[in-house]
Amino acid sequence: MTGPAMRIDEYVALDATALSDLVRRRVVRPTELVELACARHRETHADINAVVEWYDEPDLCANVDGPLAGVPFLRKDYGSTEEGRLVEMGSRLAVGNVATQTSWFFSTLKAAGAVVVGRSAVPELIQHGSTETTLFGATRNPHRLDLSAGGSSGGSGAAVAAGVVPAASASDCAGSIRIPAAACGLVGLKPGRRRVPWEGGGWGGIAEEFVLTRSVRDARLFLDVLGRGSYAVERNSIRFGVSTKHWANSTTDPEVVTATEAIAEQFRLAGHSVIDIGGPPVDNESWMSTWHGLFTRFVAADVVSVAADSGRPIDSTTLEPLTLVALEAFSELSVADVTESQILQGELTHSLDESLCGIDVLITPTLGRPEIPLGTIAGDVDSMEDYLEMNNALFPFSYPFNVAGWPSLSIPAGDTKSGIPIGVQLSARQGMERELLRLAEVLA
Repeated sequence: MTGPAMRIDEYVALDATALSDLVRRRVVRPTELVELACARHRETHADINAVVEWYDEPDLCANVDGPLAGVPFLRKDYGSTEEGRLVEMGSRLAVGNVATQTSWFFSTLKAAGAVVVGRSAVPELIQHGSTETTLFGATRNPHRLDLSAGGSSGGSGAAVAAGVVPAASASDCAGSIRIPAAACGLVGLKPGRRRVPWEGGGWGGIAEEFVLTRSVRDARLFLDVLGRGSYAVERNSIRFGVSTKHWANSTTDPEVVTATEAIAEQFRLAGHSVIDIGGPPVDNESWMSTWHGLFTRFVAADVVSVAADSGRPIDSTTLEPLTLVALEAFSELSVADVTESQILQGELTHSLDESLCGIDVLITPTLGRPEIPLGTIAGDVDSMEDYLEMNNALFPFSYPFNVAGWPSLSIPAGDTKSGIPIGVQLSARQGMERELLRLAEVLA
């Protein structure tokens, strides 16, 4: 150990790559970083409400020479687990639910040196693009406290943006990594299908687990640790397509359009081919026709499983209004309906590939609008039609890449005139995660 103790402002300014380097060089100890993370959590918690449990005794870093040595990290309160730790999924139905094993995801991160310091807030059963629950309240955006931090990885997004931790776990079933990344000014990579193993998860192939970070190089670092399989060969010249027209028959915010076009222009000036493809490559109604068969059915499966374990009733005393509406919608599906959604998933993936023939990377906004007002897309909505209408207005560019299983990356693209972050999305075919990160690094 050399030099003075790290100050909290120095800690907040550093990404995971820099912090792990300091630990490996014995400039700081993992215990110091945990103390700094805890101090920053105490400073910010009353404002942002991002963390639902801070561990009094985290498992300290055993590998001080690993790629993530000593890096404080938060676990999203849904999905991959730590043995003996709570997994309450933002729901009264799951209060007190304790994991019986540590997942591959967290075993791998801990072996690389990461220190899990707590769990981050999620909407009930990760259904929403805003993190607001009856159980834990609303998670607020550090950039403006009357706005949402997004969802469903909103607690992770708010905590990383506020400097509590440099990175946190996240998952994405319909935009839930990319939405908080855009809302909070972060880097959010949804890996391609099965790039990062998720035992017992994945929602039939539309969901992926990864992380939220403040830097592109951190996203690359975590992909090195968690990614499995081969990648596409990097190319000197990329053919970009750009689409800023709203994909769900609404209007894309003008400042979002300008930011997206500015990113496209940077690639054009770098010598790449960039063409405007106009509207959506496949119509939104086709994608959304799979929603209940590919999305809602897994919400229903979670409810049934958690209720069986907890012994609690499935009613308004344990579940929010929209969850009950989702259960009703699923109950109306037949086996044939679910099968048809799965068949359509394959057909839509093929249609997307054909529509973008000749395009290597597609540039779009991440969100249709930069601001996600609290109370507009949460579990207290009791009309599925109203909910999906608002969902489509805010998040028209997300779900298709879950259905298709393509990697999709949200990167910071400046702020609105009022200081709200804007995210721009880069999406590509299977195997292109490293290529997307390389392109993003050029812009950074």
